Amino acid sequence: MVPDPYAFTHLLSRGRKRNPTKPWQTLPQPVPLVKVLSERQPGTNSIRYIATGITPEAEMILNQLPVPIHIIAFTGYGRSGKSFTATKLREEITGNAEHKFVSAPGNVPCTHGIDMMVMENPRGRGAIVFLDCEGGGNNNQSALPFVIGLAARLSTKMYVFERGCFTTAGLDTVMQVINMGYATSSDEVDITRSLVLVENMSINQDIPDRVLLEDLLSQEDGDEQTNRVRRLIRERFDVAFCKLPYNVRGNTTLHHEACQALSENLLENLTPFVIGGVPVDGGVVVQLVSELLAQIRGGGNRFNMVTATEALVSNMAAEAANTVWIDFVGKVRKQGNHPVQINGRKHLRTVLREIEGAANSSINELESFTARLVPQEPAGIARATWDRNYRVFEADVRAAHQRKFDELKRYNAWGDTVNRVINEVIAYVVEAIRHLIRFARFSTTMVMMSNYWFWKHSINLVTGVAHGVLTGA
Repeated sequence: MVPDPYAFTHLLSRGRKRNPTKPWQTLPQPVPLVKVLSERQPGTNSIRYIATGITPEAEMILNQLPVPIHIIAFTGYGRSGKSFTATKLREEITGNAEHKFVSAPGNVPCTHGIDMMVMENPRGRGAIVFLDCEGGGNNNQSALPFVIGLAARLSTKMYVFERGCFTTAGLDTVMQVINMGYATSSDEVDITRSLVLVENMSINQDIPDRVLLEDLLSQEDGDEQTNRVRRLIRERFDVAFCKLPYNVRGNTTLHHEACQALSENLLENLTPFVIGGVPVDGGVVVQLVSELLAQIRGGGNRFNMVTATEALVSNMAAEAANTVWIDFVGKVRKQGNHPVQINGRKHLRTVLREIEGAANSSINELESFTARLVPQEPAGIARATWDRNYRVFEADVRAAHQRKFDELKRYNAWGDTVNRVINEVIAYVVEAIRHLIRFARFSTTMVMMSNYWFWKHSINLVTGVAHGVLTGA
């Protein structure tokens, strides 16, 4: 039997009740991921965009997704074909065109914030989530910083688009991702490492992808700032390069083949979305989005990835501890050792030994999960929660056993008194019966003696009378 590679993560979903009114497959898609409000600045014509939280539509879908989840983000310049390409990749993956991201020609952007679309993984377990992100260089560019930061944290693979020819200017999007890392309190930040630079509507079809990537990231020429950007990208990311041709009449077959190759590469290199070192389900993704957006609810655009991860690790550890605890209580109930089931007839040492056996298996399950969480300090909440619950539970068991033992003791004392009275009554009854028997024997003897003398004298009298009669005669 092949072991389940995600068995240890089932703690997160096991404690949740998933009773959706509608399965996510039947819900309309795509849906906006983030609620974005616009505020016109007083005295000016400028507009400020504020992310207020995750949308109910996205939350409804994500909460139904089990482990593993593969999140793919499409970012880059506006009007570079991100939405159209994401739709084509979905068609290649699912084999249908039921859902499409909004896309249209022209200078007016179609995507504001982040749109989300979900599909089942045709190659294995879990689901694939596409995040179609608002592009840069649009009229509503003020929303872009938080969009890139959120996409960088959520995605396991990020596609960065530029149209025509991918230049160092197109690396600005990548630099925004790197800057999100610098906004945190640690060099170890949870942002995507897999990066695909997409040259859409390419004018370089005859040049190999490898050559284009080497030229783009080469540090042999260029100014100091440009070379620094190239070096950081090489150090921070696993970078790939991809070209897509124009999708025009007479070239559709070539574009279709390019999308097929891109989708095939995507499916072959799917990576589960991880928080704190462990793959998570959609419910945790919802928590992460809410945690990150809470940091910028006042109008900011940069996240502290470290504190967000620590908060999520703490939540995951506490949730795992509560799930294991519920299972442990269920095991104790089956043993008949729950405080409400204690009757005092089983010895306390036996009860505690059986409870400890159930606790050991539950602790092993909990620690096998929390040992994978990173960082370990916030993950310690799991054992602290368990220890606190166990101390209270053990105290309740001891108190319940003592209470039942005292009740049994009082019952036994009352029973002894009743038994003593009954024994005394029985003794008196037996003694009375014994006296009655003696009296009956005595009475019988008296009657028998009376009968003996009566018959004896009667015979003598009759004999004497008879003898006198005969003698007189």
